[in-house]
Amino acid sequence: MTKICKRMYLIVLLAVVASTAVQAQKIMTLKDCIAAARQGNTQVKDAEYDVMMADELRKYINTKFYPMLSASFTHFESSDYLINQDLFSGPIKDIVDLIVDNVDIYKDGGIRAIKRGTSAGLSLVQPIYTGGRLRYFNKLAKMNVDARAKMKDVVDDNVVQTTEFLYYKVVEFHETDKLLEAMEKEVANIHQDAVNIYDNGLVNKNDVLSVELVQDQLSALRVKAANGCKLLRRALAKYIGLADEDIDVDMNVEKDIVPPETLKMNTAQAVEARTETQLLDVWADKASLETKISRASMLPMAFIGGSASYGKLLGNWKPRAIAFATVQVPLSAFWSERHLYKRSKIAEQKALDFRKDKRELITLQVQDAYDNLESTYRQTQISAKSITRAEENLRINREHYRAGMSNMTSLLDAQRQAQQAQMQYNSAICEYMQAKTRYLILTGRRQY
Repeated sequence: MTKICKRMYLIVLLAVVASTAVQAQKIMTLKDCIAAARQGNTQVKDAEYDVMMADELRKYINTKFYPMLSASFTHFESSDYLINQDLFSGPIKDIVDLIVDNVDIYKDGGIRAIKRGTSAGLSLVQPIYTGGRLRYFNKLAKMNVDARAKMKDVVDDNVVQTTEFLYYKVVEFHETDKLLEAMEKEVANIHQDAVNIYDNGLVNKNDVLSVELVQDQLSALRVKAANGCKLLRRALAKYIGLADEDIDVDMNVEKDIVPPETLKMNTAQAVEARTETQLLDVWADKASLETKISRASMLPMAFIGGSASYGKLLGNWKPRAIAFATVQVPLSAFWSERHLYKRSKIAEQKALDFRKDKRELITLQVQDAYDNLESTYRQTQISAKSITRAEENLRINREHYRAGMSNMTSLLDAQRQAQQAQMQYNSAICEYMQAKTRYLILTGRRQY
């Protein structure tokens, strides 16, 4: 095989391997990552389980409104008769013995019955008054479902923000790598200029060595950027529930930089729209309901019911039916449960104070989120201007160096400033996108 054929074979082989690697890697958009996180993230799954558990508890409590039906079967054997009674004694017994002579059952003046028996039956009990217990417990169960659903929304919000943070960090590392690659080409041109000028004897070798040192630094930075990007991609995959897959992010990410005032929302309205605010209202209502439940525990309860059985105690099998009504008055609760009632009243006031305090903190949080949005927006504008100025400064220093009007130190410093300006712009864009998402979420605009 000729050298040309070997080279062609090697190129084809490398192309096939590269194609296979690309196909094996899964490219995901931000929406894809958010959707995966809302299904596969551990915190989201736990929140969903809590909602389902709360709903099952609500269904359980709801069944207590219906009659309680139970079935029973009984069979017994006694060591002695359950009924063993003297019917006649003294003079009456003597008269009976005289009149009913030779009748064994009366000779001893008594009767004995029921030594064994069997019975099967059904009983039905319906509460008709419980002091409001059932109604309050049912409301409390529904409230718990609502609270768990809102807590899941809060978890979703946090998961979305964390997913977006990791996603944009990967994007930022990719942008940094692209920037460093472009810088390497730029420094390579500077290096060639330095070599040409050195060959003409216009500068000493220090300029060439300075450029080569910068090239080494850029290569080291690219290695760090590649390793950091790989680590973040793994962290993103683990967080969204795809730990076993090799994923990467779509670089065609949204970079819609809009002025903050176009997104601004009235703070008071934003606070009311917050999921956390609604959750605070639920907790306050829950405390009030628990106070009512504590008060109801001191009130009487009334039940009606009935039972039907079929059994054999004396003679043949016979059906029987019983109807009853029961009233229970918790006398001891008047001096014991009242302490729990007072405790519930204190807890209710504590919940109201807690809600007031947290609403104030939520107000500050919304204001801070908007201030952060404004700050990151200004940073994007400043960084964009810095790029233009840094690129112009680099162009001027390059021309001056080629004309012998500037030294290598100034040129490399201008190149470093251009690199930093571009990196700061990439970072500012990512921070702005995250700040925008955070502000929208904190103002109740959950757009995902």
